[in-house]
Amino acid sequence: MSRPKNTNRNSKPILDREYSILKSYVNGLETFETTKVKWLRSVELLFISGLRVSEILDIKINDIVEGIKKSELSVFVKKQKIIRHIPLSDKSVSILKKLIKDETDMDGYFIHKRNSKRNNLNSIGFTKDFNFVIQNILGKEFSSHSFRKGIITHMSMKGINPKITQSYIGHRNVTTTLNYYKPTSEDVRECLVR
Repeated sequence: MSRPKNTNRNSKPILDREYSILKSYVNGLETFETTKVKWLRSVELLFISGLRVSEILDIKINDIVEGIKKSELSVFVKKQKIIRHIPLSDKSVSILKKLIKDETDMDGYFIHKRNSKRNNLNSIGFTKDFNFVIQNILGKEFSSHSFRKGIITHMSMKGINPKITQSYIGHRNVTTTLNYYKPTSEDVRECLVR
């Protein structure tokens, strides 16, 4: 699948500030409750996991329930034909619990209420709509892929070994992971030794 049109290949990372802005905006939406839930679940799951939008669309409520029990979310990645195991922090588990607390259809999909036998939410269309929301709130230099860049940036800023970050994010090559992190002048200034 190619990158959706009108998205910036060099988008900025979504960090804590941008995440808070997006959550506030979505919580304040005056729209159908199902739309609000869909956007909120997307923002939360992308922020805590670094998954791609296409990956979160196939996650079912049962997958979230199992992930909460094990503190690890298992997701099938079509792009690589592998199952990614994403460890969940206590905070992430708490967020996911809140997002499914009123859920009754355990066979339903996490992001969008759909027929559980068929995934009928178009990944490209959803990504385009989601990017439109993100860019209207944060600006054209952000996209849904900015969540992935954000988690890699957070891990890099904490000094986590790039190989661990690569494993967590699911890249085949550590160079790909390193390309996501662009240190700012402030990052460099904080590392000065002389």
